[in-house]
Amino acid sequence: MVKLLKPAIERRLEKASSSIGTRKRIAEDVCRFLEAKPEDARNMPLEREHFYSACESLLEDRDYRRILLYLPLGLLEYAPAAFKETYLHAWFQLLGVSDVRENFHFGDCFELDARPLCGLDRVVKCAHLTPWLLKFGYISARQLQRALEHLSDDEVLLQSFKDTWEYIRKRQILDAPDLLRLTSLTDLLPERKRQEPLYVSKKRLDWLNEPKKKVELLTPTAKLEGPFSDNIPAFEDKLQKIIAQLASSEIVLVGGSQLKGYGATDSDLDIWHLDSLKEDSAFRPGSPHAVHVYFNTIWLGGRAIVDKLEDIANDITSIYTDSEMYNSRSEFRRQAIERLESDLLLYRLLHKGFSRFTGKTEYSVPSEMDGDCPFYSDEYRRIATMLYAKYVWL
Repeated sequence: MVKLLKPAIERRLEKASSSIGTRKRIAEDVCRFLEAKPEDARNMPLEREHFYSACESLLEDRDYRRILLYLPLGLLEYAPAAFKETYLHAWFQLLGVSDVRENFHFGDCFELDARPLCGLDRVVKCAHLTPWLLKFGYISARQLQRALEHLSDDEVLLQSFKDTWEYIRKRQILDAPDLLRLTSLTDLLPERKRQEPLYVSKKRLDWLNEPKKKVELLTPTAKLEGPFSDNIPAFEDKLQKIIAQLASSEIVLVGGSQLKGYGATDSDLDIWHLDSLKEDSAFRPGSPHAVHVYFNTIWLGGRAIVDKLEDIANDITSIYTDSEMYNSRSEFRRQAIERLESDLLLYRLLHKGFSRFTGKTEYSVPSEMDGDCPFYSDEYRRIATMLYAKYVWL
């Protein structure tokens, strides 16, 4: 039997110190509470306290405050006052951050040469959480009005707030006069129009039709929040075939939906050859755009290299954790952390994996807020929060 390595993200967490204040302890406190059944969680006051404290630690860290986008909405209502204050501060900080809108929807971002000249539609996604912050008393209508007036030159932000007005009105979250004052600040914005690609390829048509296909899950009892190594036995025969074809000193990195738990029996494995990655400027070791390739994969090697494989993997991944290029104030670090976030939480867990795995395809939040996808589902958000706490870090 050839030695198989766990994904680097798992090995890093296992080896992390368990002393108070480390990411391992934070991940444990987050997951212990979220793994409990709702009826059990009500009788876990200490675990509840540790959960909110752990989340506060992440929200206070500039590199990790984006966990705010994924925290279960149902756990915001009765949160401790200190958590609410920390959450709201992080939320204000994220009002200056825009993302590609489709990243938080179905991931329909078009091929590069099919994208409109104006670029892809963007959104300040934390603004889409406004209805819950108003409903649960995190922010008042007056505070929100002052924020909109102060940030009135940011059209993407104003448009993102405008997306929420109809939902707030229908749910009667605000009194009519308060809502009127807020909507008047976005009245002059143009109507948001759905973007269309410059051309439609067969590849895109096939991709659009993919969610409609019936699939047989490879690991129907998988835990989507990990550990991913538990899913390896279901496709180990495929890994052994890959190993058998490797040259004696060849190394490949293997990942994809089957490793992450929501793959179909006929899903392809994603395979990267290390030598080819090193020759690619966008994917060479140290590129923030390729961090997911090195961390969220299984490393496999030929006969002559297998005993050195773990050391090689550690040396390469240490570029992201120990080098000056990825110090705590680095833009490279921020980009790499967000790339881990998108690979684990968005592409393709949000876009197809969650619905495929759970069978749930209908959601209650309106289309203006891109609510026809799992983003607002607390079960998706529970899984995403656990993944973030455990695996989105450098």
